Amino acid sequence: MVNYTVCLDSTRWTDSYTVFSQIVNGFLTTLCVVLGSVGNIHSIKAVHFANFDKNRGVVLAVSLLSLALWDTILLWCAFFYYGMKNLTQNHRSDFLNFLTPYFHGCSQIANTASIWCVVSITVQRYMATRDPFRTTRHSMIPAINSFRAERRKPSFGLIYCSVYRRHFKLPLIISAIAIAINSPAFFEIEARLCYRMPEGRLGYGLHISDLRMNPYYKLWYKVIFRMVVTSCGPNCFILCKFLIFSTILNKRFLVLTVLTVLLLKGSNRSRRQLFQMSESLLDRYNSKETMQTMISLMLVIKFLLFRSLSFMLDVWEVTFGTKFKTGLFIYILDISNFLVMLNSATNCLIFLRGSKWLQTKIVQRNTMRRKRQLCIENLQSLHRVNLLFKSWQNAMFMTNRQFGVRILYAMLLKNPQFSTFLNNYGQQKENPLTPNTIPSVPPPTPAACKTTNGSNASTITTIVSDESPNNPHLISVLVMPRGTMPGSEVCPGAINARTAEVVAAMPHVKKRSLDLLGNPSFHDVGDRIMHFMGELINAMRMAQPDQHIIMRIRRVGALHQALGISFPSSAWKEFKSSTLAIIQECDFPTEQERNETLEAWSSFLSVIIREMKMGSSGFGLKA
Repeated sequence: MVNYTVCLDSTRWTDSYTVFSQIVNGFLTTLCVVLGSVGNIHSIKAVHFANFDKNRGVVLAVSLLSLALWDTILLWCAFFYYGMKNLTQNHRSDFLNFLTPYFHGCSQIANTASIWCVVSITVQRYMATRDPFRTTRHSMIPAINSFRAERRKPSFGLIYCSVYRRHFKLPLIISAIAIAINSPAFFEIEARLCYRMPEGRLGYGLHISDLRMNPYYKLWYKVIFRMVVTSCGPNCFILCKFLIFSTILNKRFLVLTVLTVLLLKGSNRSRRQLFQMSESLLDRYNSKETMQTMISLMLVIKFLLFRSLSFMLDVWEVTFGTKFKTGLFIYILDISNFLVMLNSATNCLIFLRGSKWLQTKIVQRNTMRRKRQLCIENLQSLHRVNLLFKSWQNAMFMTNRQFGVRILYAMLLKNPQFSTFLNNYGQQKENPLTPNTIPSVPPPTPAACKTTNGSNASTITTIVSDESPNNPHLISVLVMPRGTMPGSEVCPGAINARTAEVVAAMPHVKKRSLDLLGNPSFHDVGDRIMHFMGELINAMRMAQPDQHIIMRIRRVGALHQALGISFPSSAWKEFKSSTLAIIQECDFPTEQERNETLEAWSSFLSVIIREMKMGSSGFGLKA
């Protein structure tokens, strides 16, 4: 004969708490579970189509998918754990009581995995903002884009593609660790058979296990270990503001968000030095800094408000024991559980919808605060224009009218993929920088055109010193065949003479770059860059309207886009730095004039860069 203990009914709570529990743990929790699940599923769908289908942001997308998945699991585990019982007021359900220990363990696993998914997203955002010029977001060669387009498969198959499968390693590792460290949670609550006196039948009753009541387990695992894993540990990665507040409560969210915000400021400071866009309405980089900072703040505030209470309850339980689990404690416990559910229901909203909402608000605020202002407004002063023109003439004389060639050379060394466009340049009828009416630059020396008619190609040997005048070495410059150049008005001797002068003007030139310097299209494009910049400076000297100058630059940017030429940030950075380096080589009467000239050139180059980018995107071409 088997003896069964009598089922101990739940504690007889007051009527006020019964109503409170049904509202918070029943109605509000159910509403949070349903809306949070719908939001997470919608987020999964949005991330899938926006990232996987377009081959962008796959690493962050995988982390967002994992976060949405674990948050959804946590919501439904909590619903079957206690939400359904409080919603229906059926605390004696044998089926739910039997499954409660499993839902308890699964909810602990999902809670830990959700927290560390947020940490992984924070780490990835930090890595993405370390260096604004490390990688480019667009492919430089159109063939790569077409290859990627042909490689795309249906959306469902992309997830299982080996290219994307490796990105799931981190979420799988987080999930495995969460399961391992929360496995004891399955043994904290037991469902035992007992005899229900009112019904006269056997049923399942819930009992706290001896493991859960062990004082060492409560102290070392429930408080100390879980505090490190689910409270202090992950939060130390994310905290940005509220440093004093978090130090008082628990040192959370510290390292990576601080570094992320600081690196964002440094990245945007570099962009401001490059583009001079800090106050522009269309400054998306400055908006990105504000948006990232606001998202970090929203994440920190939400995490601290919604999850700090559970940590305080663990400390309370260890400090005062289970005898104080009545009255105020049980009210706070229900509120804490609901806040954890609310946090999981709103995580993906912060990452996915929060950025769009903030971007809209930032644009609206900037629109109302100020009208569109351009760097060119700071240039249209007589003093600055004179500084530009005088330094431009000095630079032209110093470089022997190879100003554009030196700039193009520096850009191609940093971005060798642009050399592909030079091979097809001779087939383009439209000039990528200036109209075809610009005359060709004459050869630097009359002897450059004195070539033998009977030879189609030759070699000129020029003495160039890389290190010192006492240590010259011979550099052979290949003469391009006459038939390979577009048009026959430029003789090969001129190309070779100019090539030798460029090599002589650039110390420590690499031998592999001689093929580039011997390309006639290279010199042609360099000359057009020079004429284009000179045309803009002359237009400013003639006090032409700002809009005329702006539209001139934008049309050039649109023409580049039509030809399939896209410039990454690294190319623009090299364009500006190489130009400023040439201006710095000029002689100035005073140091003050040097600084003013460099500042004027910095603003002038920023105008070119920004309006070229605007023209490439097709913005305002009909203005």
